[in-house]
Amino acid sequence: MIYNVAGLLTAREGTAREVTIENGEIRTDLNRFYRVNGPVRLLRTDKTVLVSAAVSATVNDTCSRCLAPVNINIQTEFEEEFEPANRDLMSERAAPVERDFDPALLIDTRNMLDITDALAQALSITMPLAPRCKDECAGFCTTCFANRNQTACKCDQNPIDPRWQSLAELGARTSNSTN
Repeated sequence: MIYNVAGLLTAREGTAREVTIENGEIRTDLNRFYRVNGPVRLLRTDKTVLVSAAVSATVNDTCSRCLAPVNINIQTEFEEEFEPANRDLMSERAAPVERDFDPALLIDTRNMLDITDALAQALSITMPLAPRCKDECAGFCTTCFANRNQTACKCDQNPIDPRWQSLAELGARTSNSTN
């Protein structure tokens, strides 16, 4: 998602440009593929271009319990300032922005503003930590590795750690003697 903002950089402060992302594609280093839709607003400030977006995305991932493919719908709001490399296009007051430098937030020398990396970061933050194919996903059996969504296994689902076996037997005897 790259936009030419040369006209915006030479315009008056407060000038805005509205664009819409339709089926935009973002591929990340984590092999995630986002399909993005939503409005983006580019606003000329005194020193930067403020980008605001409220987007929805669909991403293909893997269920954290049964490893089945899952499509996840996420939404995020995004707002970030992009600093131009060509400050001379802006008014004389446009001094460098005082902040930590992030190369992903730089408008290049050809006046191209690329929101892809910054938007990918915003989307990855909203991703669930442990995505599931369905809320009631039973996952794999930790003993026989059967997918419990497809087959029922006969394994004990609450095995006792052998180091605690004596304590469990003592607890069982104590509860039987009080009844």
